[in-house]
Amino acid sequence: MKAVGLIFSGMYNDGLDNLTRGRTVASVPFGGRYRLIDFILSNMVNSDIMDIGVITKYNYHSLTDHLGNCQDWDLSRKRGGLVIIPPFSTGTSGGYRGKIEELRAALTFLNGKDADYVILADTDTICNIDFKAVIKSHIESGNDMTIVTAKVPEDEKGTSELVFDSVNGRDTDGIYLNYAAKKGQYSSIGMYVISRSLLIELVTSLAAKGFYHLERDLIQQGFNKGTLSIGFFRFDGLVLRNRTIREYHTNNLMLKEEWVRNEIFRPEAPIYTTVRDEVSTYYGEYSSASDCLIADGCRILGRVDNSVLFRNVVIEKNAVVRNSVIMAGCTIREGAVVENAIIDKEVTVTELRSIIGAPQSPTIIQKGETV
Repeated sequence: MKAVGLIFSGMYNDGLDNLTRGRTVASVPFGGRYRLIDFILSNMVNSDIMDIGVITKYNYHSLTDHLGNCQDWDLSRKRGGLVIIPPFSTGTSGGYRGKIEELRAALTFLNGKDADYVILADTDTICNIDFKAVIKSHIESGNDMTIVTAKVPEDEKGTSELVFDSVNGRDTDGIYLNYAAKKGQYSSIGMYVISRSLLIELVTSLAAKGFYHLERDLIQQGFNKGTLSIGFFRFDGLVLRNRTIREYHTNNLMLKEEWVRNEIFRPEAPIYTTVRDEVSTYYGEYSSASDCLIADGCRILGRVDNSVLFRNVVIEKNAVVRNSVIMAGCTIREGAVVENAIIDKEVTVTELRSIIGAPQSPTIIQKGETV
């Protein structure tokens, strides 16, 4: 049994607003030192899937810069390894309307493989999942496709791409698109298993007819017509969905909790990322840091509470940062106050400036700005 992975680097990114204006969803920084793609990529590598394609759309320079030669994931190989699949690989100019069109661009990649199965995955969901168990369940079920699902949290506020009335092996009473899920329902976490030959057949047929939406035109339509048998793999571990700015902000701050780290960063299934050696973080004599996740290379002279700081962040004397995500290379000048905010890379917040958002609606400062 052989499987290849196909990762969508960022199709549905409107909810992440300015964080994806100049980068793909896959390359959005997370948790002080990671990018969102690190989690699904590590899940595949830990599941012995060493032949992976990453389908790109646009603004993927930061993604390729982060991945480099992929040696940090042991994917720098003569056979297999990781392949970037750009939009111009099939003569298109760049704009995909949906995932079926993205998969059409990956047909050359798929046709060149001898794998039996394909794992399809988004990058906006963080979890630590064993795909070997998912593939085993798929084979035993005999279904055409297996969808990885998770129970909808009781405090779920937003809509989900795919929602199911109930999940019991291969049974569901209905499949809904862009639906506000209710307690007790299950939703897709953007991961699917399907045979390679069937995927090639379906994508070729649907693309030729002008269909482009994976969830609507392939999954829901196939289910409703009875032409595609669908099974479900219920994942009961922790799932962190990053579909909106609010979710992204909350999930970063949740990563400070020990139980969350224990769920995501398991010793037997580590999360890999590009190694960038930095000096240890410096804490000044009158600095204060409480309940924070702080990467290497920072310089803390002021006060930081309940926040996540990426590499090489400078918090100057008398500056205050609360409930915020501060990305790499930012400087918070003396006397400035940052609260309930997401500060993108290489931003300078000037002296005595206040940036204060609401807990449910964090303020975002775009990459490279001086405010």
